[in-house]
Amino acid sequence: MHVARSYIRSLALLVASTVIVAACSGPKTIEFSPSPTSSAARASATPKATLDPAAACEECWPLSGLPAASGAATNKRPLVIKIDNAPAARPHYGISQADMVFEIIVEGGVTRLAAVFQAQDPATIGSVRSARLVDRSLTPMVRGALVYSGTSAYAWDLISKDADQGKYIELSADHAAGYYRVNFRAAPYNLFTSAANQRENLTKLKAATANDIPKWAFLVSQDHPATLAGMVGGAPATEISIPYRADTSAVSYQYDAATKTYARFQNAAGRAARDVDAVTNKPVAATDVVIIQTEIWEVQDIVDAAGAFSNDMRMTGTGPATVFRDGLRQDGAWSRKDDLSPFVFKNAAGEQILLSPGQPWIHVIPMDMKVSSQ
Repeated sequence: MHVARSYIRSLALLVASTVIVAACSGPKTIEFSPSPTSSAARASATPKATLDPAAACEECWPLSGLPAASGAATNKRPLVIKIDNAPAARPHYGISQADMVFEIIVEGGVTRLAAVFQAQDPATIGSVRSARLVDRSLTPMVRGALVYSGTSAYAWDLISKDADQGKYIELSADHAAGYYRVNFRAAPYNLFTSAANQRENLTKLKAATANDIPKWAFLVSQDHPATLAGMVGGAPATEISIPYRADTSAVSYQYDAATKTYARFQNAAGRAARDVDAVTNKPVAATDVVIIQTEIWEVQDIVDAAGAFSNDMRMTGTGPATVFRDGLRQDGAWSRKDDLSPFVFKNAAGEQILLSPGQPWIHVIPMDMKVSSQ
């Protein structure tokens, strides 16, 4: 009996000392699991490292930075779909499901969209319109397939040669299947497609995947300090104005701090209207608004029906850039090594600016255009 009492006292002292040591060692976050019965279960009990909020996203979709589910086909070839942006072509169909969207000035001072789809595949996308020379630089950047409704003879000569050389896949409605006309819009704004139709085209061409899609530089999470990753010193900017053609195309954004997104508006008949995706009835909301300034020039060989010249633009090298993220404006520079490389953005101090995960809208504008904000 005496031996038993002595043993109990010793055991109590041991437990107490263990508790004291644990308390003195500082707080620790440890993930517990049920008693492991296999090596896999034992591995699951290992504490997970806390991700640095300033880290770039690793296990994510390369063109949006959003988390990719386990086993997701992140090597699925992106679709670069040309979407009309004239007032008669709005609202857009499927646009809110794009990973990223480029807005480009075309002839007559209006703009056209190049929407890139990878993580999500909308059942309805439209209206699909013709390609432009700039698409020859955007499409190889994402290892994409260019989905469009034709182009000028001058541009077609170059695009077809690019495709023959394996620079990217081209899926013009002139010869590819999967396009159809809708009865609720007048031509030429009534040509539509679906991601499934275009992926079927890629499967037939044995080009459904691309294993070297470059990852854009996104933060690991939307939950991060506003001044993180290149935004130190950024000026508050909750309203943005991009002075495209005032009657049809001028764009503005309003920042919503609750969702950390930018509501998009654009003009029709000189008045701003909120952009909404007609498929989901979901308002368009960008997580980042990026301005790329570069040289843009007219191409005398391409003239539209109204007599306006089309254009081309420099998309590699360096130039001024502005990044709007988390309600801040940061002026700096863009750089891009070649047509296979993504854009890189840095602030005036040379620190790289990482984008917030979600849907960036990227505007390519001439050097003399001024984007205002407040």
